[in-house]
Amino acid sequence: MINIRVKEEIIRQARLELARRDFFEYCKLTAGDFYKKDRLFLQDMCYQLQDFYQSNKPEDKIMVMNLPPRHGKSRTAGKLTEWVFGKNNHEKVMTGSYNETLSGTFAKSVRDTIASEKTEGVIVYNDIFPNTKIKYGEASANKWALEGSGQANYLATSPTGTATGFGCTLMIIDDLIKNEKEAYNEATLEKLISWFNNTMLSRTENGFKLIIIMTRWAENDLAGYILNNYDNVRHINYQAVQKDGSMLCPEILSKEDYLLKTKNMNKDIIYANYQQEPIDVKNRLYS
Repeated sequence: MINIRVKEEIIRQARLELARRDFFEYCKLTAGDFYKKDRLFLQDMCYQLQDFYQSNKPEDKIMVMNLPPRHGKSRTAGKLTEWVFGKNNHEKVMTGSYNETLSGTFAKSVRDTIASEKTEGVIVYNDIFPNTKIKYGEASANKWALEGSGQANYLATSPTGTATGFGCTLMIIDDLIKNEKEAYNEATLEKLISWFNNTMLSRTENGFKLIIIMTRWAENDLAGYILNNYDNVRHINYQAVQKDGSMLCPEILSKEDYLLKTKNMNKDIIYANYQQEPIDVKNRLYS
């Protein structure tokens, strides 16, 4: 008969192997307090991201994901970066966020997760992906390398930062608009699109994948620009309030809290932020 310790180790190894194969299982194993199996939109989001990343179809180049605030979009983007490096430590990932502080926080979180030390009784990154390690001496907050890759693997930047000298195979752009003032400003939106076209796209390498994760604001924000100007974009859209009046995830945002938060909020901001129905540019934007 198998003793208890052996049985527990068999179960543990099975969970680790499942996390290596399945992105949602990885999220569930490393952050089970948030990635719960009954949060179906998170399960769907992780499935869509994994399917997109692993797809060899030529049309699977660009994905746009729109989510309400506080529903895990940035967290999941970070988790995806961790998982991708575990699968392939030669991948080169560039992330773009609103400013240097935000992009640096994103980068540090991914780096620190990969570098986490073993703790008795706690599953850490190295248990799941033992061959993926941060390269000693090349682990600054915004740009770092993995052992054995022979190159920098990760760069975090922003519209005010730099991307010079770095090429990427996976680009993740996460929430470039800070608030409604920027969302209403046509010049700001045009600058972001120019940054995307003239700076970020020029850093992509052959066979790259592009993921844009954001809350919708204006019709001609970056997500809208991509959807209107590129073919075969995989578009995932999650609304806080469903068609039947129920909430996307009551544990994250209950109906009571939603009504309180939006009671005195402009309706166009409610529709844009929570329902992914962007502001009417003809009536709202200023130059």
